[in-house]
Amino acid sequence: MIIAVINNKGGVGKTTSAVNIAAALLQQGKRVLCVDMDGQANLLMHLFELRAVNDLEHQQNGKPLDIVHHHTGLDVLPLSFFETSSAKYIAAITTSAKQYDVTLIDCPPSLDLRTMAALDAADTILIPTEPEDFAVKGLTKLLKIASEKKKEVLGIIITRFNPKKAVHKFFAAQLPQYFLQYHINIPVPDSAVFPGAATMHQTAFEYWGGKKQANPGLEAYTAIAQTIIERVS
Repeated sequence: MIIAVINNKGGVGKTTSAVNIAAALLQQGKRVLCVDMDGQANLLMHLFELRAVNDLEHQQNGKPLDIVHHHTGLDVLPLSFFETSSAKYIAAITTSAKQYDVTLIDCPPSLDLRTMAALDAADTILIPTEPEDFAVKGLTKLLKIASEKKKEVLGIIITRFNPKKAVHKFFAAQLPQYFLQYHINIPVPDSAVFPGAATMHQTAFEYWGGKKQANPGLEAYTAIAQTIIERVS
């Protein structure tokens, strides 16, 4: 199963969601591949130190790089520095995905050639969104594109949710009214664990470590991963 994690608005938690859903799926025994499709290499930067990412960029030589392995067991296909045609992007993704149960593509925050190639390669689409005006209003356009490409929408998830913000509560209530068939009712709370994990080049699950108290953000991504397994099945 190839899932494109998409939203043409930046800063809505696409990379955070891709990394931590992948980590949650890994914990549930799935073989998982992440694809960094964004030219800014945000997913690579999240999981690997800058020196390693720079080395990958310098190795880019006109063909897809090999899959790189994160110490947690996540595998990453680095397409960030690969400038090519849509057909070659699709071939690189689909060929690599054959080795895995689930492949998550972290898409750019735009509807450019890379994003469209990711959509063409994908079996289904996952849309993270903040519960704020511009992010929510953009969902209709994304759903229209999914329909035009005849792609199933696996779900819409709310990220960076803060129940103390009136606007977040408002849009969190609006989403199921307008997008009920797609809405996954598991909001991911805003949490310091996510930027902390990215700073340390870890998944949030690794960063949280063996703390006895539960973390609501990690519980949310675990539940979303379980929902994905159920919907895919």
